[in-house]
Amino acid sequence: MRFFTESSPHIRDNDTTDKIMIRVIIALMPAIVYSVILFGFKVVILYLTAVLSCLLSSFIVKKMRKKTIHFDYPAVITALLLVMTLPPSSTVTMVVIGSVIAIVFTREVFGGLGSNVFNPALVGRAFLQTAFPAQMSMYSSPVNVPFNSIFSDILKHLEITVSGATSSVSALGALTQSTPLTLMKFGGIEMSNNIADHIYFESHYYLQLLLGSTAGAIGETSFLLILIGGIFLIATNTIDWRIPAGMTISLLVVSSLLFLSEHTRIASPIYNLLSGGFALGAFFMATDMVTCPSNPKGVWIYSLLIGSVLALLRVFGSSPEYMMYSILIGNMFMPLIVMLTRPLPFGKKEFLNIKKAEANSNGGNK
Repeated sequence: MRFFTESSPHIRDNDTTDKIMIRVIIALMPAIVYSVILFGFKVVILYLTAVLSCLLSSFIVKKMRKKTIHFDYPAVITALLLVMTLPPSSTVTMVVIGSVIAIVFTREVFGGLGSNVFNPALVGRAFLQTAFPAQMSMYSSPVNVPFNSIFSDILKHLEITVSGATSSVSALGALTQSTPLTLMKFGGIEMSNNIADHIYFESHYYLQLLLGSTAGAIGETSFLLILIGGIFLIATNTIDWRIPAGMTISLLVVSSLLFLSEHTRIASPIYNLLSGGFALGAFFMATDMVTCPSNPKGVWIYSLLIGSVLALLRVFGSSPEYMMYSILIGNMFMPLIVMLTRPLPFGKKEFLNIKKAEANSNGGNK
């Protein structure tokens, strides 16, 4: 009789890394197509530049390390996510630099796919934020605003009074001229002391935020399309549902507490949920299998941490959006979370209980 010895996993299914990555790409497609409609054909150039730069970077590094060369689907996802988090006014040069940083200095330097500590796309964006702070703060208006006729009917009688001024600005164009979070944080809007009035004012924009007819990062505007992609990933067991659920719970709870304490200058929990890069981060970035815990307890701690940090930074930080940094902080704490929540080997708990009982028994006899 011959015995074969091999490393884990000993139980396999037909799922592969490539199949998982293809599902993620499919889930991203609705938001990507919508971003082209919203910001024009120029973002297609940025997507193609990022994909080619990431694939070429991956190919060169693998060639230098004499590793097997195959089509790198994870690099494609990194490229798409990187562009989706950038302002529409980003240049081809910025995209190439961000792609190289993401693949070479974030993934391959640590040993390649499966060994990186941080999400590659977010590190690429963080580098661009540092290297090109002015360009990364300029969000150009959409070239085409879908469903504009719907919003014109809703907002035709609404004007925004600017704090410290006698003039008002058009409520219809407010979210297309600046990002939703920038409008609430730096727009100088005079908010009512009454919480109900504050939420009533914000509610005029909820549909706009849901559909994505706003200014913002290239692929982060449409909450609905990103949600549809996220539900697809959950339904196909591609991501852990606990991560977006935990992030949503912590964001809503912490932002609710902050909103109740100082609602005249802070956006409501619903506005925080629908705006910015929360949906994209919750479904497509924080769920990166390499940089998040795998056991349920660790996943809950990880996701609750990210959502809480995001809520706090959006209020107390000097920038309107901190999704990127919140996830990177979660990535940073991931090894510690895994260490503290790692399940005991089979029988180890019983063994420890026996040893504890023996120690207590010996202590009693003395």
